[in-house]
Amino acid sequence: MAAGPVQRWFSVTDVPEMLYGAVVAASVLAVVSVHAPTGDRVVVITVVVALVYWLAHVYVDAVGGRFVDRDHSTGARVLHALNDNWAVLIGATPPILVLLVARAFGADGETAAWVALWVTGGLLVAVGGIAAWRAGARGWPLVGEILVGGCFGVLVVGLKYALH
Repeated sequence: MAAGPVQRWFSVTDVPEMLYGAVVAASVLAVVSVHAPTGDRVVVITVVVALVYWLAHVYVDAVGGRFVDRDHSTGARVLHALNDNWAVLIGATPPILVLLVARAFGADGETAAWVALWVTGGLLVAVGGIAAWRAGARGWPLVGEILVGGCFGVLVVGLKYALH
């Protein structure tokens, strides 16, 4: 069976890294948008922090992996890590894109940030629900696992409320 377009971009094993990227980007967005004069500055800072986080992820994978992979040089491991850790950046894009779309539709920076945070929270809930459903959870166990995703969404939104 041929891989579909989504499967060509990432595999199920990339989902945890994508979730990391989404939570990091949303958290940065929550903090930066509190007193930022424009939504543009929020986007730039969030993108820069997402890139730094991604590079840190690559670094940890490459250098940390040397402890168990003595056969490949750090350079080879860095190249492998650069190729293998794109999911973190892909995961960081939804909060940023939602913020940009909200701004394009006329929302001010503060409102656009709120929209991006709530949408990211919804994304976390949806991914948690899909993962639980695929794992066979039904009924109250499914609800419980969906609530775990919701807790992370509420945590990020709560961060903005606490700093506001």
